[in-house]
Amino acid sequence: MLKQLFLALTVLCTVFLVSCLDTEEKIVINKNKSGDYTVTLDMSKMLAMMAQFSAEDSTKAKEKKDSTLYLKSFVDTSAALTVKEKELFRDGSVRIKGDEAEKEMKIIFHFPFKNISDLPELRSSYMAVIDKLGISDKMNKQDSSDVEKMEPDLSKNKFVLNPAEQAYVFAAAPGRISNTLVNKQMISEKLKSDSTMQMLQQMSMMMGGITSKTIIVLPKRIKKYNGNEVQVSKDKKTITFTNSFSDMLNRPEAAEYNVEY
Repeated sequence: MLKQLFLALTVLCTVFLVSCLDTEEKIVINKNKSGDYTVTLDMSKMLAMMAQFSAEDSTKAKEKKDSTLYLKSFVDTSAALTVKEKELFRDGSVRIKGDEAEKEMKIIFHFPFKNISDLPELRSSYMAVIDKLGISDKMNKQDSSDVEKMEPDLSKNKFVLNPAEQAYVFAAAPGRISNTLVNKQMISEKLKSDSTMQMLQQMSMMMGGITSKTIIVLPKRIKKYNGNEVQVSKDKKTITFTNSFSDMLNRPEAAEYNVEY
């Protein structure tokens, strides 16, 4: 069944990517100002939906795949990347994880960074770097199984992954991390005139509960914060902001946040 599901998912998630997944962005800051940036794209909802329309063979074993591609060798030999891009992404990785029995399908991008000042550039450019390196092709060559073939060409769908990204400015420096809305009008104009945005909005309503979550783990206690649907850990060092895709389009200020520590 995986083959049919993954082929269908590839088509659907390439066209309607944001409606196929929940996203989790996790930022970990260490005491020495280094850290880790991880983005998890969870397509399990769509996988479960597709399974409902496929006839299962109860005698067939459920497939389970887990494959990780480390970027170092590709980054070091790439003629397409700048010196700065090589420095930022050399230690990164892309992981594809699928479990038919658990109806689980995830793509996990992980990028460590040496200084928090590098985080804004890393965050804004990782999809472009994935595109330059041709990661989709490399994942397929590494393992030709259906799970790895499932990976959509994310780099060419950055707009649908985060259609409101250009309306915000993300900033990170020692003691503060923020995401600030700077162009609300751009979002409303796209909703009125862009057929893709309108289609994504409709798909989000059909799928229901599509969420975008940002988790920030800090080396010190949080002094103050603001944002939408906030959860703070007991030790005051981890904060989580949660938004729906509907909020991103209809109430874009909900995606703003500010954390001081």
